[in-house]
Amino acid sequence: QYCLVLSKSTPLPTICPENLNPIIMSEEDQVLKPVQIVYCGKCGMPPEYCEYGPDFESHCNPWLKKHHPELHSKLKDMRGDAPVASAPAEKEEDTPAKPSAPWTIEERLTAFYQEYQPDKVADVPSLLEKYAGKEDKLFLALVKKYGPEPEDPYYADESDEESEEELEEGMENLNVDSKKRRGAKAKKTKVVETRVVVQKEKRNKKKATTIVLGMETVPDIKLKDVSKDFSKRFAGSSSVKDGAKGDKQIIIQGDHMEDVAEMIVKKFKVPGHCVFLDFDGDVVPYE
Repeated sequence: QYCLVLSKSTPLPTICPENLNPIIMSEEDQVLKPVQIVYCGKCGMPPEYCEYGPDFESHCNPWLKKHHPELHSKLKDMRGDAPVASAPAEKEEDTPAKPSAPWTIEERLTAFYQEYQPDKVADVPSLLEKYAGKEDKLFLALVKKYGPEPEDPYYADESDEESEEELEEGMENLNVDSKKRRGAKAKKTKVVETRVVVQKEKRNKKKATTIVLGMETVPDIKLKDVSKDFSKRFAGSSSVKDGAKGDKQIIIQGDHMEDVAEMIVKKFKVPGHCVFLDFDGDVVPYE
């Protein structure tokens, strides 16, 4: 700041920018430069507002990325358009391998007590020794006292096969109007003779299974229901399997040939002359 003392004899000083020490600016700084604004070549809006329009993803964004890549990257960072990491794929659960053989008598009894009376599992060896040769009666008594026998994992896949079989049977039983099936030939009904064969297969000196063949030739029954009835009646595992010739077999644990034949005749109403017993290749009619 300057303080000027004036008098009559003091000449008036000349005030100039140099005396006042002003901020000297260059001519280039004193001139305001025009701001260059980028407008979208597709929608005509500034790129900051393109994302609010309907054509942002299909037109605006590709145009900006091609013509102004730096501005495109800057706006992308401001919007937070970071790539979303894909969720890790869920690990598939390991399916336990199917056992190569059904449960033994000891394993069946152990599984039974583990299900209903875990404190008696230690008594399994003594019970097997006590009821040697009478295991079927033992399981009948246990089922009557506690409930159904636990399912053997060897037969665990029979439900899928049975569901497919039921679906096929349901499709065959659908009544389709011939007028709606133009150009399609009507399916001919094939009459199958009822013939049921019961045989025994020995696994070792003490164990055997009863095999029922031909139950699919009996009208108005389902093999799944028949297998369940056999399982309840003989207190053991029973399942439906495919035979070597493409037929269906019901496999029952234990030697029950004559009892099974009797049950087929009485419960499932199959004529006795249609049921046969196979004694080591010697096939004889039940009645």
